[in-house]
Amino acid sequence: MIQTLLEKEILESASSMVLHQHVQEIPFIGYKKYLSIGERLTFENAYFQRRKQLTTLALAYYLRKDDKVKEMLEQVIWDICDEYSWALPAHLPIIKDKYSRESPRWIDLFAAETAGSLAEIMELLGNDLSDFLIDRMEDEIERRVLIPFEQKKWKWEKMENNWSAVIAGSIGIVVLNLLEKNSVRQRRILDRLDGSFRSYLSGFGADGACLEGVGYWGYGFGYYIYFAEKYRNLLGDDYYLSIDKVKKIAEFPFHAMVNKNSYVPFSDYSQPELPSGLLSFCSQEFGVKIPPFETISSLDFDHCYRFAHIYRNLLWTTTSIKEEQKDNDIHFFEQAEWITARLPKSNLYFAAKGGNNQESHNHNDIGHFIFGSMDTLFLTDLGAGEYTKDYFDEKKRYKFLTTSSEGHSLPIINEQFQENGKVSAKNVRLINNGKKEDDSMSFCLDLTEAYNDLSKLEKCNRYLSLHPSKRCLIVKDYFVFNQASNQVTESFVTFYKPKIASNIVELSDGKSTCMILFDTDDIVMVEQVYNTHKGDPRKVYLIKALYRGGTTIQSSIRFFLI
Repeated sequence: MIQTLLEKEILESASSMVLHQHVQEIPFIGYKKYLSIGERLTFENAYFQRRKQLTTLALAYYLRKDDKVKEMLEQVIWDICDEYSWALPAHLPIIKDKYSRESPRWIDLFAAETAGSLAEIMELLGNDLSDFLIDRMEDEIERRVLIPFEQKKWKWEKMENNWSAVIAGSIGIVVLNLLEKNSVRQRRILDRLDGSFRSYLSGFGADGACLEGVGYWGYGFGYYIYFAEKYRNLLGDDYYLSIDKVKKIAEFPFHAMVNKNSYVPFSDYSQPELPSGLLSFCSQEFGVKIPPFETISSLDFDHCYRFAHIYRNLLWTTTSIKEEQKDNDIHFFEQAEWITARLPKSNLYFAAKGGNNQESHNHNDIGHFIFGSMDTLFLTDLGAGEYTKDYFDEKKRYKFLTTSSEGHSLPIINEQFQENGKVSAKNVRLINNGKKEDDSMSFCLDLTEAYNDLSKLEKCNRYLSLHPSKRCLIVKDYFVFNQASNQVTESFVTFYKPKIASNIVELSDGKSTCMILFDTDDIVMVEQVYNTHKGDPRKVYLIKALYRGGTTIQSSIRFFLI
């Protein structure tokens, strides 16, 4: 059985934990570092290691009743009940450089997840846990989550992103497990949570695209599905699974897939492995195509070690091995204004986006594109940077390369980058959808509104034409100004060190090559280093081609895979 791979990891990891008898400490310095310099990883690494202990020991005891495992599990649960707050420092209310006294009862993603995990562990292990410990778990869930939820309205209830789904899904799991079925209190809380689920679904267009990135699909939609399935099982109501849009959301990862190991890296993407249990459920429940996976997700697939994910990977992952899709998949997300083209027959991948610069987990990236083979994206997207306090400060967020338009393959117009906020692409069109192997396709859009120097810029149009039979992408930009002297820098992002010779740039991964032909020879390479989502420094190269002109400037740049 495919499940035995994960079972083996769980049992071996639990044995090691029991052998060392060390419950992960939550360092006070982690709280201080966030307050003083906005650094998150010191606290979060320790916090997630403790959650790993919770999930691993609980599932190990479920798989094999071992009293030594139970003894350590109970100690981990006790220490979790002792934590200052179940929420992360980055999400706590701060007043005058101090954490508010509301913090121990603050409901964020992780406070809700912790409550949901404990509720499901109580459901799973039943009377095997100490009565005294169960009483305390129930008391802490009441004190930290249920009562605070009932006492006030929370901002996340109306968020149209993963927050509303994860928190409402977790609280929903708690009340389904712990409160009397169809009691007044259970019904009252569920009715209120319905508003959060509606907010979450409102964040999707009819096309089902997750603008936050595919990793947040696995997170937010995962908790939505986990609640919806439990709601159906316990209350006999499939309402949350029968909403039309839900099926479209379920098929999003298939169209967002570059290959079986990666996805289109727009927004705050961080190379996720999607939960095999969730993918299996979507395939079986909705009959949608899903990305292939050869085995059940590992214990370590989720660095936060969420019980809800790993438990359902055990329960839901199918035993059949999925084969990689051999046919071309070209998909236009009309509401998101994304085009994704995965072309196995040409070994070609292309994606581009319109949209706006006020999306959830937004990057200033209207008109940005990625291009390469299905194995190597030569023109890429940096995805999520390291999450710090400044990264989520609207006044500082776009100073980071990862979120600024400078960190995307976009023009810099009269030294101006794109602005964030209520600016959007206009006249977005897909011409010819490339259904036949030799068909070309063009993605066209107006970027004018995205640039804040509108007193000088009158028009900025981008035309992206893909020619699969030639393994070629042509990028043409057209600019109109109301002043005589202007300059445009066409900038492109790559992880491969460029070789520049006159108007030709070569990118190579050692196996294949991308040749870029510019219609200018004023080209330079800029090397930069940024911090990845995990906090690791990574080198990236920006190819910058300068164009000067009068009231109109045009560029035509060709990208060939050879």
